[in-house]
Amino acid sequence: MKRVKTTFEVEHRLHGRLKAMAARLGVNARDLVAEGLELALARYEGEGDQQELVARAKAARERMREGYFDGPADLSETYETRLLVAAEPVAPFKP
Repeated sequence: MKRVKTTFEVEHRLHGRLKAMAARLGVNARDLVAEGLELALARYEGEGDQQELVARAKAARERMREGYFDGPADLSETYETRLLVAAEPVAPFKP
């Protein structure tokens, strides 16, 4: 793997924590920073997908909500009518 040298500044406190964690894990700070960059990139690269899913869920909720209020004003009457129609006797089957 080809590497690129990059220089950036971090707070002294953060640098101390980085060095301590690298020593505790038995790795060098460069590898720990590279792992952190991979994690950060994975998190934010997936953010666009997450925003699309949130937008799609919102649209689905709105469609569902519109469907709830698009029916008859008095649902109890509609259900009673359906039950009565279903309860009517059916003529016997004649082959």
